[in-house]
Amino acid sequence: MPAIPGKITAPNYGNIPHSHRLPVTHREVVRAFGKLSRTSLITLAQQWLQKKNRDFCKPYLLGDQDKNAEEEDDAPYEPAESYEELQEIYKELLSRKGGRREVMDRILEGDWRTGISMYQLATAEIQHLLDHPQALRWTAKRMAKIPNNRVVKDMEVTNDSEHLPRFQAQTFMTNLAKELSPLMKAHYLITKLKTLPITILRVYIHDSPYSSEASLATDSNSSDGAKAVFFIWPNGSPYIYVSLATHLGQVVGDEGRHLRDVVLQAIPKAFSRPSSRYQLTPTNFTARSLSALLAYRGPGKSNAAAGGWSIFADHSFSQNALDFVATGKLSEAKGTSVDAVAQKAGPGRPKRHIDATETQEVKRRKAVAAGRFGSSGKANDGQGIERFEVRIDDPFPPQSNSTQQQQDATGASAETSRGKRKGRPSLLDRSAEDIQEIEELDNAWVPDVRVTFSGSHVFAGVRELVEQGVVDGEQMPGWMTGEAGVTIGAIKNGRIRSKGAVPGV
Repeated sequence: MPAIPGKITAPNYGNIPHSHRLPVTHREVVRAFGKLSRTSLITLAQQWLQKKNRDFCKPYLLGDQDKNAEEEDDAPYEPAESYEELQEIYKELLSRKGGRREVMDRILEGDWRTGISMYQLATAEIQHLLDHPQALRWTAKRMAKIPNNRVVKDMEVTNDSEHLPRFQAQTFMTNLAKELSPLMKAHYLITKLKTLPITILRVYIHDSPYSSEASLATDSNSSDGAKAVFFIWPNGSPYIYVSLATHLGQVVGDEGRHLRDVVLQAIPKAFSRPSSRYQLTPTNFTARSLSALLAYRGPGKSNAAAGGWSIFADHSFSQNALDFVATGKLSEAKGTSVDAVAQKAGPGRPKRHIDATETQEVKRRKAVAAGRFGSSGKANDGQGIERFEVRIDDPFPPQSNSTQQQQDATGASAETSRGKRKGRPSLLDRSAEDIQEIEELDNAWVPDVRVTFSGSHVFAGVRELVEQGVVDGEQMPGWMTGEAGVTIGAIKNGRIRSKGAVPGV
């Protein structure tokens, strides 16, 4: 880093403040603002001009012109005289139609031509996340308390191990900064949304011992440069949603991935206190939709009440749970009577011949689908899971010796080829414990069979197949309805396997 005459640049343990600016041509600034709509850009500008944000969102005003005024005669936008004038300008832009580029150029080349602060960049990325809830891929983690064996237990039985830490934003941010400051420089922004019951934390990672504006302005083409990591806390839930990529398809190198892992490991440490330590445990659930995350891992969703059991979680029927069967029969009878009335020919309505057998079969399949999926798996519910992967661990039925030997040889060759396969390991790869368990089975052949469902809404697609008669809804295993509440798992005896208390792999 070039030395500045009269100043000494030295590493420090401070965080990156909100007021530090990035050049308007910086890669992160151009990428973040280029994804926002016209309305979002105007909304952000109005937010930055509020009195509470003016200290770290200062625009370029007429009073800021000094010796360089002659060089700025060719500037495309004349600077405003006051904050009030700027507020009126953006109100006028909001009231009329126009293009997104007009507002973006006004912000970057006009009112904030001297640079975009770290606070402005953070709010721009969060605004894009709110505009496009499926822009990132999220992984759900569960906050769990580490058992303390040193504590002397008396005869009283308590559930202290299930208690979650109290989330106090200022204390948490102070502890998190203490964990990360010796390792990296970071900018933090935490905000609680009004539209969704969640709290978002954005951590901007800067891999440098310096936190100055000059260090931030250094634009690197490496994928291991400064990047943002997002964390979401649902209100009243033990889960945390983690997204280690700023955008889908982002390529992250080994060094950048290591820095993100350091931030992830610091989250439970920031919640911990003496004699009360916490850790993040996996849930084997990944999704792009925030609505799906809130549905499966949101407030009150820690009991995995999905699939057909969802009716008991969302109170979709007003009767007592023990009377559900009688209620279902009553609804079916009412539906039949209503259909019979609808089929009667009224005045001026021609009679139509309806195949009663086909109609009853369609009704039966839809009733079966409703019983298996409950209130979940609907095409337009906004809770779509894009990918669902399982590994079948059930052994094949025993066969003759010759055939068995041939299949064993085939399975061994397949295992050998998989062992030579390059690339990142999959969560579905069998562990040493799984392989040992298979070897202990007598004369059993357990091939590595994997099934992947992919689409915009996997379980809605399976439900539609049941309604169309392609899949037998009565014989279909429960894991195909999503009742396990995971997106990756191993199947044995027709059920998702669990390790400890975590279903999945």
